Amino acid sequence: MPTGPRSLSKMNRNLMERERRSQMKSLFLKLFKLLPPHPTKMSIPEALEHATVYVSQLKKRMEELKQRKVQLEAEHISPQAMTGRAATISPVINITDLDSTVIVDLIAGTDTKFALCDIISILEEEGAQVLTATYHNAGNKVLLSIHSQA
Repeated sequence: MPTGPRSLSKMNRNLMERERRSQMKSLFLKLFKLLPPHPTKMSIPEALEHATVYVSQLKKRMEELKQRKVQLEAEHISPQAMTGRAATISPVINITDLDSTVIVDLIAGTDTKFALCDIISILEEEGAQVLTATYHNAGNKVLLSIHSQA
């Protein structure tokens, strides 16, 4: 095997290409760890398409939540709030299905009686595994968000 300048140049190119591929593989693995689990093995192009769809869904979800936040903030400065009367808040539930992930958001008044364990039980009866549950008390509202995986 010749060891001339041309051979060293080719070896350097091969080494650089191997390092580039290794770096790309590492980056793909990082990306795929951020995605919800998928029941079947996917090729890299399929997984990238899945990632693109998932990110689009998350963007849409984020916009919906931003709009909902604005709406809630507007309700917080409502005529009832100005007069000092507590308004009855009807419960609002939003269920979002993102492939194998289900997000349940519940907004209710503090006077509304509900049991978190009942909601979790319903999700588990339907075959979902609860990953996280977030509970937040905001003035006269209770905000509950449950992330589960089917």
